[in-house]
Amino acid sequence: MAIAIAGMLSLGTLIGLSVPREAARPDLIKAKDAVNFSICHMGGGTNCVVDGDTAWIEGIKVRIADIDAPETHPPRCDYEAELGERATKRLAELMSAGPFEMKSVDRDEDRYGRRLRVLIRDGHSLGDQLVSEGMARTWEGRRRPWC
Repeated sequence: MAIAIAGMLSLGTLIGLSVPREAARPDLIKAKDAVNFSICHMGGGTNCVVDGDTAWIEGIKVRIADIDAPETHPPRCDYEAELGERATKRLAELMSAGPFEMKSVDRDEDRYGRRLRVLIRDGHSLGDQLVSEGMARTWEGRRRPWC
């Protein structure tokens, strides 16, 4: 547990975030300022969205842990491609709308080395916002086809 907390604090330092003094839980870190997130479908980046459930935050690749969004590279059908593009753009809008917290989950990273985090603003998950708008599904522990 101490290693996980230390890792989370290091991540916060790396991406310009700080642990809120008032928080009793060390698994939450909070952005100091709003950041503009662009779209970067491939490769490394700084403050950009790869697809509807993946983003680069200050050079750290983060998988939005509470949702599953349609694939954009490669999509498996036209419907998935269109919905995936909408989800990608919407996630960039949501992430750019102001500071948010990143809450850790049961695992620190996925099998691709992405940090697993839930993005929260004003007590609400940004992933849940995508789900409510029909651009993602709640993560159920495995991917399901969109086509």
